[in-house]
Amino acid sequence: MINKALVKKRFSKSLKTYEENAIIQKIMAKKLIKLLDSKEYNSIFEIGCATGILTKEIKNTLNFKEYSANDIVEKSQEYINKIIYPNTFLAGDIEEIKLNKKYNLILSNASLQWCNDIEKVLEKLINSLEEKGTLAISIFGDNNLKEIKDVFHIENNTYSSAKLRKSLEKYNLIKFEEEEFKIEFENPIMILKHLKLTGVNAIKEFALTKKKLKEFEEEYIRKYQNNGKVLLTYNPVYIKITK
Repeated sequence: MINKALVKKRFSKSLKTYEENAIIQKIMAKKLIKLLDSKEYNSIFEIGCATGILTKEIKNTLNFKEYSANDIVEKSQEYINKIIYPNTFLAGDIEEIKLNKKYNLILSNASLQWCNDIEKVLEKLINSLEEKGTLAISIFGDNNLKEIKDVFHIENNTYSSAKLRKSLEKYNLIKFEEEEFKIEFENPIMILKHLKLTGVNAIKEFALTKKKLKEFEEEYIRKYQNNGKVLLTYNPVYIKITK
């Protein structure tokens, strides 16, 4: 089970540093918008808005009458208000909050992988679409941060990309696409810093002693060093469903 309290805590701490360091999330946001066939919508709902990386793409590329946003971190509303105002902000865990209206377009960039039951959440979101509405999301696949998971012995027990794709075939699944990026860092400590600045260290809580940190560095370098640099894998998944 994903520790939602830890997720909220980590992302709350990283709000000021998130956007500068969320390199892959920016790429994902741009690609997500390109998946859309239309640029005109009555109502848009964005889930996991954080500091507004996707929100800026929405504002710059789409025409809409109503915009709503959600995030588990309440302070995200301050960032969204600076981009799109007025708006309707729904604070809380998307797995728990009730959605009382329907939308023409529901979007989410790099956030729904934090759900304990992503299939149930996607069903909830599809049910919150207007007829002919669109759900377009990006999440992360099985190989995301695979080096960190390997060295720290973390199991991805929330969902698998293959199982998720299979479960979505009952809907009008237009797109299910995966890609991989490998980012180079000077050393393993820079990777840990990068994850902390983007809040992604919410994957698990660690008490890193000097000894454990040294062991982490040595194993990471031994396994994942290439031409003097250490690598970190990101595995974006793009999903588009129409109702």
